[in-house]
This record gives sequence, structure tokens and C-alpha cells, in this order.
Amino acid sequence: MKKLIFFLSILTFVFITNNSAFAQSQSELEEKAYNALNDGNYEAAYKLFDNLNAKYPKQEDYKVKLGICCLRYPERKDRAIEIFQSLKNSKIIDADYYLGKAYHINYKFTEAKPLLSAFIARVGNKPSKEDQILLEDAILVLKNCDNGIMLVNNKVIANIKNIGTSINTEEDEYVPAITTDESVMIYTYRGKNSVGGKLNTNLEPDVANGEYLEDVYISVRKTDSSWSAPKSITSINTKGNDAAISISPDGQTIFTFFSTNKNEGDIYVSKLNGPEFSKPQALNENINTPNYWEGSCSISADGRYLYFASERPGGLGGRDIYVSEQVNNDWGPAINMGPKINTPYDDDAPFIHPDGITLFLSSKGHQSIGGYDIMFSIKKDNEWLEPQSMGLPLNTTEDDRYYVINSNGSKGYFSSNRSGSGGIGKQDIYEVTPGILGEKPVVALLKGIVYGNDKPVEAKIEVFKIVQKENIGPFYTNNTTGKYLMALSPGFLYRIRVIAEGFDPIEEDLDTENLNKFMETNKDFYLYSVKQGTLAIVDTANKIISTPTVASLPCNDSKLPDFTLLKGKSLNDIANYKQLLSTVGNYCASKLIFKVQIAAYRKPNNYKYDHLNQFGKPEVVNYPDGITRFTQLEFKTINEAEVQRQKAIAKGQTDAWIVAFIDGKRYTLEELIMLDFLGKSIN
Repeated sequence: MKKLIFFLSILTFVFITNNSAFAQSQSELEEKAYNALNDGNYEAAYKLFDNLNAKYPKQEDYKVKLGICCLRYPERKDRAIEIFQSLKNSKIIDADYYLGKAYHINYKFTEAKPLLSAFIARVGNKPSKEDQILLEDAILVLKNCDNGIMLVNNKVIANIKNIGTSINTEEDEYVPAITTDESVMIYTYRGKNSVGGKLNTNLEPDVANGEYLEDVYISVRKTDSSWSAPKSITSINTKGNDAAISISPDGQTIFTFFSTNKNEGDIYVSKLNGPEFSKPQALNENINTPNYWEGSCSISADGRYLYFASERPGGLGGRDIYVSEQVNNDWGPAINMGPKINTPYDDDAPFIHPDGITLFLSSKGHQSIGGYDIMFSIKKDNEWLEPQSMGLPLNTTEDDRYYVINSNGSKGYFSSNRSGSGGIGKQDIYEVTPGILGEKPVVALLKGIVYGNDKPVEAKIEVFKIVQKENIGPFYTNNTTGKYLMALSPGFLYRIRVIAEGFDPIEEDLDTENLNKFMETNKDFYLYSVKQGTLAIVDTANKIISTPTVASLPCNDSKLPDFTLLKGKSLNDIANYKQLLSTVGNYCASKLIFKVQIAAYRKPNNYKYDHLNQFGKPEVVNYPDGITRFTQLEFKTINEAEVQRQKAIAKGQTDAWIVAFIDGKRYTLEELIMLDFLGKSIN
């Protein structure tokens, strides 16, 4: 009996305590709701105001705030129409404005326009201080509706999908950035795995009122085209806001954003050193201003220009996009890109494609249908054209930002807080195909490994425009893996020079003058530490396979090599060809010459050799077997002839080969081997 009385006493206490909590719950719930709304946590605010509105339906302010949450919480935006329709006769808000906003965000542009126009007319030319902000927004949303009507009638065919759970979580993932070959992605993450957990404004742990801050994550594309499990870049991430901004096309440089409660935010740079990125360093004062936000950027493929966004004074309004040119290995004065690119509204998130003439940006102006929309501009005759919208369905009435595409234009990546499209978290990363409207970008993408004495080596790659006499780059390999990646614009004849300390450099020409579509080439360079100089030996797949030395002895002193290991072997086998070069590459004799055969045809009129004219006019001979053979230049050794064969291959003559002549009689190299190079009879 005593146990029963005690149990009933406990129940009475709980009942009284709960009634007391219930009596206080309205004010507590209200405080939490307003705090969430003021902090921009619209999902939490929606749930709290929905609860308050259900409990206290006569308090109209709760319903108003619930409707505002719906306008800013994409998953519940459709409910905004219902709420503001019920508030049509409200005395505490102008329902025309809010209902017009609700129609707009739900793509009912035609229904939104008369409501917004009525609000603008009613507020008049002398709005109150409170109405001024609403008036400016209504004018912008009315423009968004006009743009929306136009774009709905010209909807773009595109496939948009969430990048998936390998990257996206129930938390925030945004600002994707990729290398130009799409092999690496960095992005910004904010959630429970952020460094330090929930922090207050002093970066101290605060589970109750703190918030998660931004970190930079990296993922690698696997062979099956999926993305690897992302990892935090520990050398970059701190307790403050460290956000991914962009990665250079070659993957060697990362740009990040860092801010604290005392700093609006600056752009930092980190370099890849072996497998790790260095500690970020702030860019100079031409880029970062002391008291204003700078927070997004993109570097051109040649490393010459940095495009970035800033809120510094003197712009056209809000955030503007600027460009800086590298001068003496540092960034020069920032130049506003002007009214063709920038608007009176926010213009942000520039991305310059490796082709150097395609610029993407996120803008609240131009043809935006609401919030940030993705635009692109093409540079023609050294002027940027008016940006065009990427259209629906890529752009939505929510924020669509941070657009990047791969080098061939087949795929793009961006982040959005849109509803639908398979959204997983608050902000997610999406991919879209195709990556660009209209013609695809044209660029030559070269990637591979630089070897020194057959091991990966740190090297500098200098690139020179031969006709224009202009240097671009330089580019650098990873100092551990020797990997390089560079994108070159079409329309030029390039000379590529590969340099590494302790090794002889090599040069090669690349012709993109007539390039009219995307080209990707895997090309390895081999350097050797020899005093006599080096040649790069290239097979018919345009892959450098070895680097023999150049002969320096006079021909009458050359010793006849032993051909035993080469007899009967096909020189189409790369291993046999390398053996030939190392065995007999420097052999010479007074009556022996080598020529580079560039073509052999039964119908010689079909062959055009304009691409090789710079090496001299070919010798054309009709042989008794009915085949006309074209050769170029004469050399004393095979290695010397190999230099010219390499140049012919670089010009696109991938079937170029070496043949020998003794007293005018032609021999293939295989025939000459079987005859022991005719021994001493040729001297």
C-alpha cells in the first residue's frame, strides 16, 4: 500500500511539473522559433512556428512567420501559397507582396505578376523605411517572373541528378571544384564532422547554441566513375570557417576561404607538396581587402589570370567579379569586369574554363528567375559577351551556385538548396549533362608523368607560343608522383620544354592551330642525366618510351655492334625497338645514311604533307614494287634520325619510321640487322 501511495505521489508530481512546463511552453517555444528564424535555420523555425500556429491559431503573427519560413525552406515552399492566401485580409502584412512571392517561388510566374505590381503601385514613390526593402525586392522578383516566363517557353533538355551519398549527406555539401580532367573534387562540408564540433563566435565548444563551421573535403574519381569516400584536408581545416573555393586545372593548387568573427573573409592558397597540401597562405592586398568580403575565385589554365568575387566599395552593387593578372609571380591590381558581367545585384562564383574564353558565374541579376542562377559568357574579339542563363531545369527559384564543368564540356557540377532532384541534405552537390549549352569548348588536354632516369621526378614544364613569341605557365609536376596536367588553348603552335634539376631538358612541338574539338593526350616524358644530350623516343601511339644519347664519335671510329639479340625480331615491339636504340643507335659508317620515311602510297596523289613542310620538302621516289615512298632529311645515326621522327609524330604523322640507305640502296632496319649492317663493307 505504501508503494502504491508513493507511486501515485510521483505521478502527481510529474503531472504538476508538466502542467507548469505547459504554462511556460508558449514563451519558450516562441523564443526558440524566433532565434531559429533570425539565425537562418528555416527548417527548425518552420517546425517551431508550425507548432505555435497549431496551438495558438488566433495569433496571426505565428502564421505570418510560418509562411515566411515556407518561402525560405524549399521543402515546404508549396505551403506558402495556402498560408498567404488565408492571410489575404491580414492587417499586419501586405498579403499581395507575400502571396506574389509564394506564387513566384512555386513557378506560378503569371499569377505572381499582378500581385507584385499591385504592391509596387500601392507603396508608391515614397515608401516608408519598412516598405523600402520590400519594394526593392518586389521589383526584382517581378523581373524574375518575366525571366521565368521566357525561360519556361525555352526549357533546356538536361539531365540533372544528385551526385549521391558518396559525397552528399543529410548535412551541408557545397562549392564543388574539379581538376580539368575530372579526376579530383574538393568541396565545402559543414556538419557534425566539422573540426571542433559546434562552436560559438569565439570558436569555443558550445553544444547548446553553437554551430558547425565549414571544412574542406577531397574525393578522387575511381575507375568506375564513382567518387571515393571523401576525406578532410587536415592541413587546411581549422576551427574557423575554411571553405573550398576552387582547385587549379592541374590539381596542384587549392584556393580556400577563411573567416572568423573578426574577419569578413579572405582568399587563401595552398600548394600540393607530394601527397599533402601546404598550410594556406593569404593572397596579397590586391585581392584581399582589410574590411570587406572576398570569397570565391577561379584561376585560368595558364596560371596568368585570377577571377574572383568581392564586396569591396566601388563596384556596380552587391558582390562583383574582378580579374587580376599575375605580375612578377604575384597578383596585380584587381580590375572590375564591368557592366557586361556585373549587375546592381550580387554576382559571384566565377569559373573560367581551361579554354580561356568561357566564363561561368552565379548571379541574382541578368536573366535570374530567383536567387542565384548560373550564367555563362563567351569571350569574343577580346570582349566578354552578355551572359546567358543556363536555363531551366538547371536554374530554379532557389539558389543555384558554384558551377564548374569538365574540360570537354560533357558534364557540369554545382550546388543547390533546391527541393526535389533527389536532394539529401540542406545543400547538396549535383551533376548535369551536358555541361554547357551550344558548342562544346575546344581545348588540348595533356597529362602524364615526367620520369628522370626512369623514375618519377619533380619537373618544370615551360610552354612557348612560337609564332606569338609568348610564354605561358610554367607548369609543374607533383614532386612525388611526377604527374602533370595542363590545358592549352587551340589556335597556336606550342613548344614544350621539360626541365628537371640534374637532367638534360627535352623539347617537343605541339600544333593546335587547326584544332576544332576537344583533344586529350596521355604523354609521358623521359629525362636522363647524361652529358652528351638527350632525345625523346616516341612510339606510334605517340608515347615517349626511351631517351638514347646522341653519337659524338667520328664514323671511322665506330665499332660494329653485336646484332645477335635483335635478329629476326620485329621492331614494332617496343622492347625490341628500345634494344635497337641502345645497341646500335649511335653507330655510323661513311656510306650509311638514315632517313625518316613519312609515307608510302600506291596512289601518291592522295598524300598531303603540308603539316611537315617546316622540315623541308620531302624526297619522293617511285620504287619498282609500285609504291611511292616519301622521306625527309638525312642523318648519320639512328638516334639523330629519331629526333626528326619525334617531330614528325608531334605534327600528327604517327606512322613515321626510319629507313637506311647504303650507296643509294634502301634497307629496312630489320633487313639491315639481318645483314649485320653489311659489316665493314660499307666503310
